[in-house]
Amino acid sequence: MSNAVKNLPVDDVVFKGKALIVDDEPTNRLILQAHLSKQGYKIISAVNGLEAIEKFTQESPDIIFMDVMMPEMDGYEATMQIKSLCGDRFVPVIFLTAITNEDELAKCVAAGGDDFLTKPFSHTLLKAKVDALERVRDLHREVTKQNSQILRDEEIAEQLFSDVVMADNVELDKLHVMLRPAVTFSGDILMSARSPSGELYIILGDFTGHGLVAAIGALPTAEVFRAMTKKGFSLSKILKELNRKLEYLLPGDKFLAVGAISIAANVQSAKVWNGGIPSILHLNSQHKILNRFPATHLALGILDEIDDEKPLHVDLNEGDTFVMYTDGVIEACDTNKNMYGEERFERHLLNSAADDILINVEKDLINFTDGHVQDDDISMVVIPCTRKLIADEKEYSVKAIGHDNHDGNTIIHFPVSTDKNISLEWQWEFNVHSASLKKVDPVPVLLSQIQELEGIHAHRQNLFLIFSELFNNALDHGVLELDSKMKADPDGFTEYIEQREQRLDKLTDAKIEISLEKFIFDNDEYLKIRMKDSGNGFVIDDDIQNLDINSKLSGRGINLVRELCYYVEYKGKGNEVEVVYQFS
Repeated sequence: MSNAVKNLPVDDVVFKGKALIVDDEPTNRLILQAHLSKQGYKIISAVNGLEAIEKFTQESPDIIFMDVMMPEMDGYEATMQIKSLCGDRFVPVIFLTAITNEDELAKCVAAGGDDFLTKPFSHTLLKAKVDALERVRDLHREVTKQNSQILRDEEIAEQLFSDVVMADNVELDKLHVMLRPAVTFSGDILMSARSPSGELYIILGDFTGHGLVAAIGALPTAEVFRAMTKKGFSLSKILKELNRKLEYLLPGDKFLAVGAISIAANVQSAKVWNGGIPSILHLNSQHKILNRFPATHLALGILDEIDDEKPLHVDLNEGDTFVMYTDGVIEACDTNKNMYGEERFERHLLNSAADDILINVEKDLINFTDGHVQDDDISMVVIPCTRKLIADEKEYSVKAIGHDNHDGNTIIHFPVSTDKNISLEWQWEFNVHSASLKKVDPVPVLLSQIQELEGIHAHRQNLFLIFSELFNNALDHGVLELDSKMKADPDGFTEYIEQREQRLDKLTDAKIEISLEKFIFDNDEYLKIRMKDSGNGFVIDDDIQNLDINSKLSGRGINLVRELCYYVEYKGKGNEVEVVYQFS
């Protein structure tokens, strides 16, 4: 120790660390103490393994020099116990031994030793070994510090994920969900939301890999999904936009495997789309598999555009169940690296009551893995298609708000701009031509436009239904000349969808004109909606109230529009309709 250090009081000396010397020979302790003091260490001594463990617990040394053969407890046992007390902290142990046998030296390393010095040792060799282990220790501390920061970041991200992505999900209390991340932050994502018409959209996604890197797309995915669902976009349009967003944002080796289901508000039908997850299962009330929906699409974020194939339609009965899960379920391994597998999964699934499917599968999965480290995120959602899943009538009502229904003999005359008692506030119109009719759904655009001009939250569901019915009638029955009577049975519905796609694909030189007018009449606010298609018109009776061709369309049709609106009138050959909706 330098003279400057010698002249300082002991409490004022700045040491580079604490060194614990464990040796039952006083001479060995004194020699080693002299060498280490010159290197700036504060010295702590112990005469056997038991005392070494006690001193380690009390003093928390930075480096340990351990003799092998000692009374009470030898150096091997003491080192193993001390290493178990270190936790994530790296405390190097250098064995002091006169043994030169390779097997005995290997035993020192096996006990947890990081290096060894053969007695008698030189000061130069001691200093070199201490310097080398200090570098290793400092590097370990830096890595530990960085890892702690990453863990804190992941915890914050996981909280944000829960608050932003998961917290806004709907109907989770009616679903059975298992989400078991492999690390703090899951790369699997579950989202659910209702459209303005009450359809329930459920998406289960699996980003490439797991952890924070795997979930970098979770927030933009949730943002796009909820915004488009709220505006009334179809499931296929939402998936297309999600693909576009993720293809732009994600690195080239990252993508999102997706299973998506939309369930009608009355829970009588559903649409299913599988882009990369294991087969989605459709079970009946007797727990027989009615349909398997394997992955027929690529995962999202791989190609610029996904294919135009629409989600598959399926009719539902009370007690039916959907099961979606990620590959982490069937690829979970036991301690022998055997995978859980699809066969075992389905066996426990089919032998369970509807409410017990998830519980039984999860319990068997835990027993199977038996403490094996989880390699991938494990996620599963069971969707019981019961009356409990029917959309809340208070939130998704089909009844008009704030006014009584009227027949066609209204006192309001058109065009409204010519009536002195009517104050026109704004007009907006646009035409949708053949190319756009094949790929654009204007209904969300209409809602967004009105949302920008008016506060329509209380009327959003009503307007969505009106716009959807009028536009679908104009496109399907006006432009494409489809007959809704085809949908009287499931086979007919399938044929209807196929013909619709075929005719839409061949469509040329067609258009639908849409115009909106907001006006005030006798202090009440109204919205006039006009749609005109280029088709040959509907087959209608003189009495518009008996328009049967539309009354059965998806169970709603013109009768629904009449119920919601103040005024409905079909004009000309039936290819033009005007309706008036009352806001106040």
